[in-house]
Amino acid sequence: MSPLDLLRRIYAHDRDALFGAMRPDFTCHSPGQNLIAGTYVGAAAFKAHMAKMQALCDHSFREELQDTFLANDTWGMVVHRMTAERAGKRLDTWGFGLWRFEAGQLTDHWESVGDQAHWDDFWS
Repeated sequence: MSPLDLLRRIYAHDRDALFGAMRPDFTCHSPGQNLIAGTYVGAAAFKAHMAKMQALCDHSFREELQDTFLANDTWGMVVHRMTAERAGKRLDTWGFGLWRFEAGQLTDHWESVGDQAHWDDFWS
């Protein structure tokens, strides 16, 4: 499967494609100074990170894809708008999912956000 096809499947919530393509040392980098910031290594840690995000916002976190998928054999990027509600706050910001591939497997994911201060305030 090409990196572009893999990204499309990941953002269509195909968890078999996501976790099946991860190297054991896959690393997710989540930015900022907030409750979900940090570095998560391995599939179990990434699953726990995603579950924590949803739990903190009562499963209201949503990504609205902007139909922008860019990829080559090493790098991929997906543009999306992220929304959620939590503790009287509303998240609404652009995001850029940056992915790195090596030999067809996922090695890294950087959760990049359009407004870091807004992101940190929401998740704090």
